[in-house]
Amino acid sequence: MNGVSEDLISVIVPVYKVEKYLDRCVESIVGQTYENLEIILMDDGSPDSCGAMCDAWAQRDSRIKVVHKKNGGLSDARNAGVEASTGAWIGFIDSDDYIAPDMYERLHDLVKDPDVGIAICGVADVYSDHTEEPPVVQTSIMTSEEVLSDIFLNKTLMVGVPPRLYPAWLMREVTSPVGKTHEDAFIVVDLFSRVERVAVDTTPRYFYCHNEETITSSPSTRGLSDNVDAWERNRRLVEQLYPNLIDDVMFRCYWAHFDVLDGLMLSNRSADDEARMNAVIAWLKDHRAGVYAHPHVSSKRKLALRALCLNKGLYRMLAKLQSRSIKYN
Repeated sequence: MNGVSEDLISVIVPVYKVEKYLDRCVESIVGQTYENLEIILMDDGSPDSCGAMCDAWAQRDSRIKVVHKKNGGLSDARNAGVEASTGAWIGFIDSDDYIAPDMYERLHDLVKDPDVGIAICGVADVYSDHTEEPPVVQTSIMTSEEVLSDIFLNKTLMVGVPPRLYPAWLMREVTSPVGKTHEDAFIVVDLFSRVERVAVDTTPRYFYCHNEETITSSPSTRGLSDNVDAWERNRRLVEQLYPNLIDDVMFRCYWAHFDVLDGLMLSNRSADDEARMNAVIAWLKDHRAGVYAHPHVSSKRKLALRALCLNKGLYRMLAKLQSRSIKYN
C-alpha cells in the first residue's frame, strides 16, 4: 500500500467540545500495547480549548497527527479522517469514550486470519454510577449475515462503528452520511455486506460513556426522524441482499418508529413535529399485526401499541410513565 506498513492502524478520533474527556480518551490510545498506530485527532472546529489540547498531544507523541477543520459534524470529521489516514487498517473512537490497553492488539490479532474482513470487540456501558459489561464473553467467527441478525435483534453486538477494526479500503468505499444523526445505523448493512467473515471477541475493551450532555443522550426531533430513515434504508437493502433477515430488520424498524413516537410525545412539538408524529402513528397502526406477531417485541411494547390504537392520549400517559426507558427486546 504505497510503502505503508500493512500492519499500521490509523485511529481516527473526531473532537468537538469534549474538554472534560479528551485527555482520558487520548491517553487510552497512546498507551496501547499495540504501538504501530497513526493517531488522527480531527478537531472539528471545536470552539473550546480542544484544538489546543490536540496540538499539545501531538507534541508529546510523534504518532499523533492533528487536523483542524471547519465544523461539519461527526460524519464529516470521520470521512475527513479516513482521507487523511495512511494505515492499512482503520479504527474509530469517540472522543468522550476510552479503550482498554490491549484493544487494538487483540483486534489486530483477529484480522491476521485472511478470511476475516472486520474484527469486533465487546463494549462496556459506562454510566455515572456504574458500568455494565456483557454477561457472556466469547470469541467466534461469524458470517456477515449472522452479525447483521445479531445487531438487528439487539443481542450482543452494537450498531456503533467504534468498537471495530476495518480494512482501509472498506472505509473509503462506505462513507458516513454527512448531516445525519444515527450515522452508524445508516451504514451498518453497507459495511457488513462487503465482507464475508467477521471475527468477534465480546470481551469488553471499548468503554462507551453515557454522558448527559452529548447529542446521543438528548436527540433532537430531527435526529429521531433520522433513526427511522436509517432503518428504512437498511430494510430496503436487506430485501435485496439478505431476504432471510426481513423479520429481524423489521424489529429495528418497529423500534425506530416507537423511539421517534416516544420522543415526539414527550417534547414541545412544532407543527411539523405534529405532522411527523401523526405519520409515525399511522405507520405503526398499519404494521400492528407484524408488531404483535414479532417474538422479539416485548409484551410491554405490544400493550403500548394496543393503547395507541385506542387513544393517543393513553399512549402518551404510558410514555411519560416509562420516561423513555421502555425496553424494546
